Amino acid sequence: MSNFAQKHFQGQIYTFEHLNKFTFEVALNVGDELKKIQICITFGCHCFTEEFDPSVHKEEHRYKHKNEERAFDLLRYECSKHLPTVINSLLSGTIYRSDRSYTYVAQIFIPSLSGSQPYSIFFSLEKIRPSNDLVLDMYIKSAYLSPLKSGKHAENWRFKGLIGEIAGLF
Repeated sequence: MSNFAQKHFQGQIYTFEHLNKFTFEVALNVGDELKKIQICITFGCHCFTEEFDPSVHKEEHRYKHKNEERAFDLLRYECSKHLPTVINSLLSGTIYRSDRSYTYVAQIFIPSLSGSQPYSIFFSLEKIRPSNDLVLDMYIKSAYLSPLKSGKHAENWRFKGLIGEIAGLF
């Protein structure tokens, strides 16, 4: 079962099983030792919604999740179906840091737009469990079609290097 309530929109029902929480394991070489880190991924509703604007959106766009009221966006929903695959590609990718969030940009194919598009995901990555656990929580805050947006002095890392740093291994 999804963490998000299904959405009735324009005569169709949209479900969010593709945004269920999942975990994957990353193996890192630390000296002569192989360390395995669990990454627990959860998603926010900003991956398939946008800010509700009553001058643009109708009542059927309204989507409520926890304490937020947003507007269901069909294109963001279509793009969000790519998130599990994009997250797997992140393992060999470069991420950028801005403030307390990280950004990764992938190329995804969107049939309704007839081609490949830059898709930015914005996430946090934290170690919030006891220090002896090699478990990190990754929260996908938002994701939408957009090229990379980073400041002049944005830091970048290989994703595996960032995992090692946050896990306290490097």
